[in-house]
Amino acid sequence: MSTPFSPDESPHVEALRGLALTSDVVGYSADPVFAWNRDRDPARRVVLASGGGAGHEPMHAGFLGRGGLDVAVPGEVFTSPHNGQIVAGVQQVARSGDEVLLIVKNYTGDVINFAIAAERLTADGCRVATVLVEDDLGSEGAAVGRRGTGATVVIEKILGAAADAGDGLEELQRLGEAVAERSRSLAVARASHTRPGGGAGFEVGDGLLEYGVGIHGETAAETIEDPGLEALVERMVNELLDALGEAEHGHLVMVNGLGGVSNLELAHISARVAEVMADRDAPVASLVSGTFISALDMRGFSITVTAVDDPGWIDHWLAPHATALPRPVAAGVVEPHQGATDESAGSRESSAWLDDLAEQFAALRDPLNALDQRTGDGDLGTNIAQGLSRAARRGGGDLGSELASMAGAFLDEVGGSSGPLFGLVLSEIARAAGDDASPRDLGRGLRSGVEAVRRVGGAEPGDRTMIDALAPAAERESLDAEAVAAAVEGAESTRTMTARRGRASYLGERVLGTPDPGAVAAALLLRSIAERSGADLGDLDTSALLD
Repeated sequence: MSTPFSPDESPHVEALRGLALTSDVVGYSADPVFAWNRDRDPARRVVLASGGGAGHEPMHAGFLGRGGLDVAVPGEVFTSPHNGQIVAGVQQVARSGDEVLLIVKNYTGDVINFAIAAERLTADGCRVATVLVEDDLGSEGAAVGRRGTGATVVIEKILGAAADAGDGLEELQRLGEAVAERSRSLAVARASHTRPGGGAGFEVGDGLLEYGVGIHGETAAETIEDPGLEALVERMVNELLDALGEAEHGHLVMVNGLGGVSNLELAHISARVAEVMADRDAPVASLVSGTFISALDMRGFSITVTAVDDPGWIDHWLAPHATALPRPVAAGVVEPHQGATDESAGSRESSAWLDDLAEQFAALRDPLNALDQRTGDGDLGTNIAQGLSRAARRGGGDLGSELASMAGAFLDEVGGSSGPLFGLVLSEIARAAGDDASPRDLGRGLRSGVEAVRRVGGAEPGDRTMIDALAPAAERESLDAEAVAAAVEGAESTRTMTARRGRASYLGERVLGTPDPGAVAAALLLRSIAERSGADLGDLDTSALLD
């Protein structure tokens, strides 16, 4: 069972303390719990206060500072703060004559407690107004209205800039309500969050997605089969645009991680969002991605789209600030740079053997990655499969040209350490193969390849690398059944070796019992090349290498 590092089921107080320790503008109170901005813009006349359950970090406390919030009030994890916290937080920062705008997500506990706080502050002589955020398409049609989710970030960013520009309470409330009305969000999850006490919040079956998931650990109203990223993003964006209608001044778009999605994935999702928006002739004024409103560590993401009715919204959205809010830029046209290409590639013959080899190693991608994960970083299967896929695109009319395509693909198009090293071996084999590509020529090329890898990488037999499969095969005069059997035996022998090269060298004896994945891949590739050259391998079995 997965458990959080925080031993306390209510870590929000310590989290606030940690935030204050890493910021020069955030103050915090432990009892009652709230945080405030200690560096208020002199032009600001209205206190901006927001809050909700903990677990959505960096929202809301991370948004304290110039250009953002004045007060952030967290409750327990996924639980609204009580109204006393809200009142105390506002009173901490309010100066004589200040007005107060409460930004409230549409959840029952939040709505009730902020409403009571507004009553109490009003009774104390404050002028108070509220902006209610209800943007979630996943809860469209609910009796209590849509949930407040990602648009909260957009609204707090725009209102923060407008407040620092000196806008008054009525102006800010109208602005916030207008932006809220023209914003919609949609979230999906492949796996739930980890509960504060440990364990998954809910289960999602293999190959399924929760579509329209909330940010408080609630499952979605709909569970769908995962259609893949391209189709998923297309559906999400189309539904958001359909709900919003026409936008006079373009759209603000936020791709947001729910806590368990990498920045790499979010950037990829953003690129796909931009494509779908362009296909719909829906201009993007600004696009941001990152984790701004999380659901602890939920493996999911949300997309928020705001249809811009007033160009002033864009000005406020782009305004500088000193918080963890998005740091957007105006959208521009990005054209990919096209590097030099092999002009002859398009005219080469297709190769049935390379096509089949690419399919074989695509099927081996996951087993090789799993093997690599036990002893390294878990990407070798992906690298080999990608290299062979690119080699298949290059094609080839005979074994010599096919080997040259493999060598070029691994050298020029596959990163890491394994790809280029395989490329070195393959380039030497291809060079020696010539027109005949006899087993003897292939064996001579293999010996040259092994020497090249030893020169570049420094590995020797016994270091637990691909050399432990390649070197025994290279000792044979030809690349034949005996050479392949030696490669397989060499790969098997790495089960008893500790590594002296590569990332596995950090793991010591933990790698024992698992063969080196580079050696396994080398043995499998040599088998395929030998078979292509006509070698009779008999009943040589390599399946045990992947155990």
